[in-house]
Parts: sequence; C-alpha cells; structure tokens
Amino acid sequence: MTVTKPGSATFTGFCHHGGDNAHLHHDSQHGMLALANKTVLVSQSLIPEIEEFLRQLSKRIKTTAITGVPTFLRNLKKSQAAARRAVQELSSAPQLPKDALQLVSRRVDSCAVELSKGLTHWDVLKRSRSLVAMNQAFQGSAKAARLEEIAKLSNLSSRQKELTHRVMKQQAKVEVHVVKGGAEWVDVRTLQPDRLARQMTDGGWGWGEHRLGDVVDEDEWGDIPLAKQIKRLVAAARINRHEYRIPRLRIVMPNIGEDNVDVNVLLEQFIRLDPSVHVIVERQDGQFLQTPPPSVEDAIRNLVGSELDGLTETLNLDHSVLVDLISDITHLRLDPKPWQAESTRAQIEEEAEHGRLMAKTIYPVLQGRRLVCTHEAAQHFHHVVGTVGTNSERERGKLLVPFEEPYKSMPNAAIRARFQELSIHELPSTVQLPAMVIPGSWTKEQIEEDFQSLPLPLPSVALDVARHCGFKSAKLSIFMYGWASGNMTLSSNKEIKAQLRTLVETHRRRDDDYGPSIWRVDVTRNLLAKSAKPCRDSEGDVHTGRRSRTRDMDT
Repeated sequence: MTVTKPGSATFTGFCHHGGDNAHLHHDSQHGMLALANKTVLVSQSLIPEIEEFLRQLSKRIKTTAITGVPTFLRNLKKSQAAARRAVQELSSAPQLPKDALQLVSRRVDSCAVELSKGLTHWDVLKRSRSLVAMNQAFQGSAKAARLEEIAKLSNLSSRQKELTHRVMKQQAKVEVHVVKGGAEWVDVRTLQPDRLARQMTDGGWGWGEHRLGDVVDEDEWGDIPLAKQIKRLVAAARINRHEYRIPRLRIVMPNIGEDNVDVNVLLEQFIRLDPSVHVIVERQDGQFLQTPPPSVEDAIRNLVGSELDGLTETLNLDHSVLVDLISDITHLRLDPKPWQAESTRAQIEEEAEHGRLMAKTIYPVLQGRRLVCTHEAAQHFHHVVGTVGTNSERERGKLLVPFEEPYKSMPNAAIRARFQELSIHELPSTVQLPAMVIPGSWTKEQIEEDFQSLPLPLPSVALDVARHCGFKSAKLSIFMYGWASGNMTLSSNKEIKAQLRTLVETHRRRDDDYGPSIWRVDVTRNLLAKSAKPCRDSEGDVHTGRRSRTRDMDT
C-alpha cells in the first residue's frame, strides 16, 4: 500500500520533517548552517506575533499565565536562542570536528522541530476565536473508574496499586488548545503520512478491505497510537464539560491529505467514536486549512475576543442586577457613615476610589440588548425596594421596571430622561431602558405542579432542579425563564452559577441535558436603604447597625 507524503503547506522550504521524532540528515556543515539560519528567520517572524498577542491579551486578562501563552512564547524564545548559538558555532570554523558537528546537528534538529511545531500550532490558532488556553491539560478518566480497574488486578501490593494508579492517571491526560470561550478543543497532530501508515499496519489494519462509510471493528484499529490518542481526547471531553455541554473536538492534521481511502476510513471511525462528542477532523487539503488565516491583526483580535462574547440579544435580569441598577451607591457621590453596614461602606469607598465603577461595569454589558425580567421577579423587587429603599432608589426602581401607573404608560424617552436626572453618571443611549416584564407565569407552584403547561418548554432535568434547589418563587422564576428562553441571565450573585451547575449535574438524565446560561457581573451594590441611619436608645446613645438587609433579595 503506497501512501503519498505531502509536505506541510505552512513549512515547505523550512524543514522537511514537520513533526514527530523525525531526524534531519545533513550532508555538510553548510547544510546545517542553512537550516539553523532558516530556523532563526522563522522565529523572527513568529515570535513578534505571539508577543503582540500576549500584549493584547494582557489588556483583558489580569493573569495571562493561566492561558499558557507565556509558556508557549518562552519555549519559542528558548529554541530561537539555541538556534542562534548554533549559527555562531557553525560559522566559527570552516569545518567543526565530527563529534562537535553531531552535537550541533542534534540541537539544530531540535530547534527546527520545536519552531516548526510552534508555527503550525500558531497558524491553526489564527483561524480560531476567543482563546481560553494553549496546551491546557485535562484528565481523561475519573478516579473512581481507575480505582475500579485496579481492583480487578489481583496480587498487587498497596505500593504497586499506587504506582499503577499514577501511571493510569498520567496516560489518560490530554493537552489541547481551548478556544471559542471553552466550547471547542483544538488538537494539532503533525503526524506524517508514512508514519501513520506504519502505525496502521502495526495495529492490524486490513489495507484495501474497507470503503468510506464502513463501520470497522475496533479490534482492527483500536491499538493504533493515533486512535488511542483520539479516544483519550473523547473520554476527556466527556468528563470536562463547558457550560453543561461536552466541548467539540477539532483534530487538525496538516500533513495528512484526503488522497488515501484507507486513511480516510480510519479517520471516519474517530468521528463515530461517541455520538455525544462532536469530532471534526481537519486535513491538509480540507477547507479549514486551505482557507488562508486572517491578517495577524484580525487573528489576534479574534483570539483575544471580548469578555462580552456569548451574551444573548435579550438579557434576563435577576434581583441582584436590578438592585445594582437603582442603588444610590451606583448613582450618587456619597460618603461612608459609621452606622452603615460594612459592605455598604466598602462599596461607597470603592465608588469613590474608582469613579462610577458600577456604571462602567454594568452599562457595557447592557448596551444594545433588550432587557427583561419575570413578573414574579418584578413584583418582589418592588416590594423590597418599597420597603427598605430610599426615595430616589424607589423612583429609579419604578422607572427601571414599570409595574404600575403612571410608569407603565410613561414614554420610554420620558423614563430615560427622569432616570438620568436621578444619576450623576451619563446613561448611554445604547442602554435600552426600561426593562420589560415578560408575560406569563413562572411561579414555583406552576413549575412543580403543572410543568407541561409552562409558557416555554424546559428540559425534564429542570423539574428536579426546581424541586431540590430550595429557591422561593421569585428567584426560581428568574432562572427557569432564562433556562427555557435560552436568554442569558445576568446576576451579581457569586454563588448562583456554581449552585445551579451542581444541581444540573446531580440530576442529569441525558448527555445533552443543559442548564441556564448565567453571566456574572463582578461588581455589586446594596440599596443604600432609607433605614440606614443612626438610631438612638432611651439614653440618647448611638447604635451602629452592622448588618445590611438590602441584598436580601431571595424569596
């Protein structure tokens, strides 16, 4: 069986090994010097692009180390420095001694391979968006499953079991590039066609016996190293969900074409490995790699992405965000008072130090998007604000969520104008006030007792979540509506997203079950509260109330 060996489109003329453990054979010191010089030249164009990417990334992410980009860049610079040293050594004398030449040759080979791989990976990533991490490690097996397998092995000492478990854990680990905000994993395989052919033969593949569309017995291909690697990726994707869903796998093979039927049949088996895991195999002559990447500037912009990526056109506002939007702390210049709750004083000081921090945080999230809340949420919001809010907070609340006359029939322009009068900060024209109260009922009783007649359908797992979450009616309505509508729910509650994810995973019935999409606002504000003033006892002494009731929005 003959397998064509195409060169990598990205590296033609740079190095003729393109990847895994290949070794360059140099006829002369001159040939080594030429390759070392080419390696340095490639690094000089590659490294500045990665440096610029890291600079742009640092504007959005405080700790860029978690992205893996600094490590990737550091390794490229290390290879560049080694290649430059090799150029100096190879240029220092017309003919180096044989032993010295062999040492330099190995270093040149290593540098060329590492920079070749780095350039390939960067070339692939420039076609992606919203990078989360490069070379991020994931575990591909659960601890309980590993221990169960070890328990089947008899006559192992405790030490042997411990070592076996460690080996199994290491073997199950995978490293991928995580893009699209976490929804996709990219795995770049620089395997050459001739090496893949050898793997297939050694693994027992029946050459010429299969056609596209055939479901080939796994006994015939399961031991092929590439197949083992892909199976580990699929297993890891299953147990490392992103936003409730299994990430999509994009396997990129820049050295493998579509000209060999047997290779095509093998790769087709990978796509079918698990119906719940979406696997895409991108080859050298496929559209993904044949389409040129965008310009460096556009590619970097795409990869950096925006913190607002993923927000829906309609945003569902929970209690915490409604309070953020009408709090006096958000809209006025205040001085902290000793009798105020500690969190309230801290928020007032934060606004003074950073200048309109809440407005700067929340308005960009809202701009250009339709704002809604449930009837139950609006009702409870007005009850709490009416009970403990200041006069200005109560009026902002009526403007933000018109719930009764005359605010319900008030023109939007008039609402915006009055809201602006109640704030020292400009209300952007792109923020679509007021928020609309959606029609329909999402009460706890209706969700639990008449699940099928809800205004919008919910997955069956939602009923289990509703019964076990402990939320009262208004809070439950917010997240159930967001879940059913597919609209992102905005919340400044720190715990709610993790709490709901745990509930969904605990009660999951199907692989494709999912939970509500929640976008957390990192800044939050209390109501200033009309009762937040010093109170005196019969002796005339001032008592300081330390506990804030103004964030108690649960019902």
